[in-house]
Amino acid sequence: MIIALNSLLLLTIPFTGQCSVQPLQLKSPSGTITVTIFKENNGIFYNVTQNGRPLLAPAPLGLRIDGTALFDNTAYPVLQGKAFVTDTLALLKDHYQAKQTRYLKYQVRIGTAGMEFAVFDNGCAFRYKLPGNGAHLLEEQTGFTLDPNSRAWFFERTNSWKLKSYAGLWMQTRADSLDKISPVGPVQGKPVIVECKQGGYLFITEAALYGFSGMRLKATGNRLTVDFTEGPQGFILKKTADAYSPWRVIGFAKDLNALVNHSMIATLNPAPDPADFKNTAYIKPGRSVWSWITKDDRYLDPDFEKQLISAAAALAFEYTLIDDGWEQKWNDKWTVLKELVAFGKTKKVGVWVWKDSKFLRDSSYRDAFLDTLQQLGVAGIKIDFMNSEAQELIDFETAFLKAAAQRKLMVNFHGCQTSTGTYRTYPNELTREGIRGMELNIMNEPIPAWHNAALPFTRFITGPGDYTPGLFSKKGATTNAHQLALLYLMESPFQCIAENPLTLLSEPRFKVILPLLRKLPVTWDERVVLSGSRIGQAAIIAKRNGKDWYIAAVNGQEKAITQTLDLSFIKDRSAYRATLIKDQDDGFSAAVLRPEQLDKTTVTLQPSGGMVLYLEALPAKESGNNLRKHKQ
Repeated sequence: MIIALNSLLLLTIPFTGQCSVQPLQLKSPSGTITVTIFKENNGIFYNVTQNGRPLLAPAPLGLRIDGTALFDNTAYPVLQGKAFVTDTLALLKDHYQAKQTRYLKYQVRIGTAGMEFAVFDNGCAFRYKLPGNGAHLLEEQTGFTLDPNSRAWFFERTNSWKLKSYAGLWMQTRADSLDKISPVGPVQGKPVIVECKQGGYLFITEAALYGFSGMRLKATGNRLTVDFTEGPQGFILKKTADAYSPWRVIGFAKDLNALVNHSMIATLNPAPDPADFKNTAYIKPGRSVWSWITKDDRYLDPDFEKQLISAAAALAFEYTLIDDGWEQKWNDKWTVLKELVAFGKTKKVGVWVWKDSKFLRDSSYRDAFLDTLQQLGVAGIKIDFMNSEAQELIDFETAFLKAAAQRKLMVNFHGCQTSTGTYRTYPNELTREGIRGMELNIMNEPIPAWHNAALPFTRFITGPGDYTPGLFSKKGATTNAHQLALLYLMESPFQCIAENPLTLLSEPRFKVILPLLRKLPVTWDERVVLSGSRIGQAAIIAKRNGKDWYIAAVNGQEKAITQTLDLSFIKDRSAYRATLIKDQDDGFSAAVLRPEQLDKTTVTLQPSGGMVLYLEALPAKESGNNLRKHKQ
């Protein structure tokens, strides 16, 4: 059974109703992180420190609703209560290992307005209590003041699509240059990742985006301020009692390993509604073949699509994706789709279909379309071209997830903003785009290797991304092993493989990697970022699925790099059979490593190259023999 569970233990801690004429300090469970809230110059400000060291300098808080400031400018912050929260985060149960997080939740009142703060040992978040009367939100004053000398990672696309689809190249600049660096203006998408001069990393984003407009970040010098798609006209708040804004999230990580394993964003989302997710057996992560990106004159021919389904079965893949154009090409579209679904069932391959979202904005048409997909036995839908994170499109996405869940359909969003953790509340959201992925390689904008070496530490910290990795036939300036490693580094429970599956099965150069493709995991129990990793230069990450380990690496540089892999976190390395896949000419080389070689494995990555080291857990008897050979 697959479900997202939320187990909370709230321990109410006595408080005194402290009035903050003096600054109000909110601490994390261990006291590591402190959020200080204070009144200054007729405004309310906050800052964040770690063990007394500044993480964020003072910045304003507040909203402007119906032309009036949310906070009374004569009021001081008052602590109304706090609770200790233990949250067990189990995403896609049976596919991810549950994580337990602990934080302190504070209720703060400023005049007649309320806020909530969640303070973790690795970051903090806050949100505003909203009036429940359909008020008009015109502006949010929330700011994030960065160290001007720190380095900030952001995504860039030099046209209007930058903030429509979040499909930009990840690059860096000084924090005080974020307002000047982009030719399309000072508004940046989320998340923004900051390399702190004192060490460690900050990230700024949002969580639990429901019934609100998506947060963008407008840079002015070294300060980022919340910005909305709607601009000065703002948007109307929902007429809901006890409503809150999304969480404004400030995460801290001492190193890249802590950054990759951060779980604040998902934790801050509510658990699934049991009414929508009582039965979740239909939510099945898996790999998919795809004909769109390598299409030729056979594209969407029904007999050719059946060949792809057979190829998916030969690769042990779970799905096929039928993309743009199927409704126009097939005169009797429902009959053809029914035949393909039925054929897929004979091969144990499920069918996903693509749909332009503009046709689904009308809820009556949406429901009728989804009803038909359900009746035909379709597994999931890839929905495209929202192209905005305005409030109306966020509401559309939420309503779509709910409607799809009622019909037991999985969802893949494209042409959209990055994740804010909705995959916890709606576990039928298996993945979403909001990423500059492999499809750009066929649009004369090939993905550079350094972008791939940045993604695991930037976009992917917010949640799964449909990058569509593994385009060996149009790999741009990268190598075959680089493309192979992306299958492991670019996480997506619905992993759509770019390369034509018939090519994978027929060309001799792929023979050596077919065993890996047939076992390719799409969910992970553990991640360890290895030494040598640096944003935009190299990503070297070990991941465990069950008992097996996969170490994948991509080189983001135009020069070869040599790195020794420290695998000491794998305690009994003699219990594994190790296979190292690297680049060789226009194909791959495969080498079986002895257990003693795993103590310190040194690998050389070609310029813009990559590698995968597969550690397959052996049966107990065989691993014992390996250990005896190792000792001899």
